[in-house]
Amino acid sequence: MPKADTSVKWFHSDMPGAPVLRGEPGALIELLDACLISGFDARTPDSITVAGEVATVTLGGGNPYEKHAVITITGASVEALNAEWRIATSAASSFTFACPGVADGVATGAAVKRAPAGWSRPFADVNVAVYRSLHPQASGVCLHIDDSDARYPRVRGYEDMTGIDVGTNPYPTFAQRPVDQYWWGKSNSASAEARPWTLVADGLYLWYLPAWYYTSDSPSPLHRFGDFSPFNPSASYPVLISAYASVFQTFAWWTGYDTHPATAQGTYGPRNFATNAYGPGNRAHHSAFRDWRTPLSPPPSQSPAYPAYIVNGANSTDLAAGQAPGILWVPDQRTDWVNRSVIEAGDRAFLCVQVIFSSTELNHFVLFDIRGPWR
Repeated sequence: MPKADTSVKWFHSDMPGAPVLRGEPGALIELLDACLISGFDARTPDSITVAGEVATVTLGGGNPYEKHAVITITGASVEALNAEWRIATSAASSFTFACPGVADGVATGAAVKRAPAGWSRPFADVNVAVYRSLHPQASGVCLHIDDSDARYPRVRGYEDMTGIDVGTNPYPTFAQRPVDQYWWGKSNSASAEARPWTLVADGLYLWYLPAWYYTSDSPSPLHRFGDFSPFNPSASYPVLISAYASVFQTFAWWTGYDTHPATAQGTYGPRNFATNAYGPGNRAHHSAFRDWRTPLSPPPSQSPAYPAYIVNGANSTDLAAGQAPGILWVPDQRTDWVNRSVIEAGDRAFLCVQVIFSSTELNHFVLFDIRGPWR
């Protein structure tokens, strides 16, 4: 029994102990720190018992961790258990995971929590932070977040940064998108009222979907940042960022981009993916129902799902530069799917998240591969 891959982590606002997205300065940084760097919802197990290369973790006070979640164990007396594990089964007061090579026995002294996605925060100031992947294959690009505004966190990508506000080769440039015209959703209201959210990431790429305009479930935009796998291995900085174009876009449908095959006005890459020349420009996502690739199907009787491809430009006629990590687009509207629920298909599992499509079509979803790996 091989150890399950743990590279993909997934989080959302319905999870016990999850950070609260709200209209206050620093709230988005708190969320990103918890999901990318520190993890959250630490618990002390009553017991950890290994039998037949399967560990059973008992939590008498209640088990908050669902099937397919990735947890990390520290402090266990059985050293081999001090690692990340993907949950195989989950019950009210226990969960199990496969731990190949670990001898039968009982471990003591352990602590468990949701595992973070494996990023770093090399620079920080009051309500400002820089995030960078720790993955050995990462390009080293940085995500700059200015979260000092209660409602509208300003974001920017840089190919490199040497200080909290010192970076080279920003994308988009400030001429393309001034400081107040590139931001991620947090809350339309400057208040402590919580907003639903989802974040899915591996060590190289993250998807952040905030229902920032509503206090209950609603379609979310697809904010993204990080390294994708290019079709051309010589491509330098195969990275993307996407965000809203203006704080004046206060109605949730006006994103300027989504996974539908259309020009992606809010999505930027720092370089031409073919020539490697620096020059930030719009980089679209297009779905494979443009006949670029064979559709993939989630479980039988479900809607067909399609990979999304990153384009070296902003038009459907431009060449595909790579596949968007971890995501499948479902063109059908689904009134029977539940936001942030999990669909299983054999040894695969997908998180359904409702996304913005148009003001009249509210039941569109994307599927995130939450078992991985994405590469």
